[in-house]
Amino acid sequence: MKTRQALAVAGATAAGLAAAAASASVGLAAYLARVSVTVDRSVERPVRVLRVTGGDAGAVWIAGEGAGARGQQSLLFDPPGAVAGGGVGAAPTGHARLGPVLARRGREVLRAVVQVDSGELVAGALGRMVGWWYTSPEELGYRVEEITYESELGPMSAWVVHPKRQRKQRWAIHMHGRGADPAETFRGVEPFARAGVTSMIIGYRNDRGEPEGRNGRYGMGISESRDLDAAISEARARGAARVTLMGWSMGGTAALVSLARGAHRDVIDGVVLESPGADWEGILRDKATEHRLPRWIADWGMGMLRRGIVASGEHDGIDFGALRPAELARGIDVPVLLLASPNDRFVPWHGSQVIAAERPDYVQFVSIPGAGHVRLWNADPERWEQVVLSFVAQLPRPGWRGQ
Repeated sequence: MKTRQALAVAGATAAGLAAAAASASVGLAAYLARVSVTVDRSVERPVRVLRVTGGDAGAVWIAGEGAGARGQQSLLFDPPGAVAGGGVGAAPTGHARLGPVLARRGREVLRAVVQVDSGELVAGALGRMVGWWYTSPEELGYRVEEITYESELGPMSAWVVHPKRQRKQRWAIHMHGRGADPAETFRGVEPFARAGVTSMIIGYRNDRGEPEGRNGRYGMGISESRDLDAAISEARARGAARVTLMGWSMGGTAALVSLARGAHRDVIDGVVLESPGADWEGILRDKATEHRLPRWIADWGMGMLRRGIVASGEHDGIDFGALRPAELARGIDVPVLLLASPNDRFVPWHGSQVIAAERPDYVQFVSIPGAGHVRLWNADPERWEQVVLSFVAQLPRPGWRGQ
């Protein structure tokens, strides 16, 4: 009798542990799913300014995540003591443009200070490194017009950059990535302007100051593609007959979705993609691995997003099948310039490679090693701008084909 009781207790205990483990796994999957579509307005500041020499025209010693990133970078920062509780809060107020790394000392790096646009760069300031360079499109030296365009959620903000020698009826729409803002795209406008293309830089749902999407969450490029379609409609109303799409990260996902099934795909003459979100299933599995979770946790999470168990920006759930790289490639029927780096740790370039391999007749794939996510321009701005200029200037029939 005692043996039977012991076995019963052991069985109940095992069942309880299994149920607890299953519950924990479901919780982790749901958490990963929510994080992937949640708009996070908190901004970490992992970089510390250690010493500043020579003022605005001098150099700065910094340390922290991304401090040694290749090429020219921007430091968004706050003065010492401005950020409480370890560096999470509203967006930093200071902006400094830093040149390439001049020296290294352990984890500390020395970078030239190219320009301080706002704030006072002093020792003790906390911030984060970003690839954004310009603080406003006016800094590019072209005439800029602030407008709004009408979306399904209401009016959205945009800038129109007019080139000095305009090619009539040729426009481009520039769309930033997840969690960034339109400033991310300013550095990409120059080659379009040199090609005579009018550029429209857009804000979209869930950006600061713009209408919220469904549930206040992202749609992994699917929901956002409808804002891109609305921007194309506005460009057409202003005289555009041909529109080139320029998408950064998740903005690249939206561009591919609009090209495949958007309301205005008939006027899209080409697409430029910088570090695009081209394989969301792969991205989420990589995030699970990065946090030492089994990949099937990500699969469970995607299932929850697909079925709407975890709310997203899409009413019927996220259609991950439409976001697979092979499926995105099937929607390509115009020239595409795809720029990606093998060193992108945030959005691995596997999806970009698949798209390029699936459509070698349409996709020109350009790699810039050593660059981080949406940092290819920063790593090699001259090459980046020349490649983009050559591609855009020759649309709709660029000289490159199937190399």
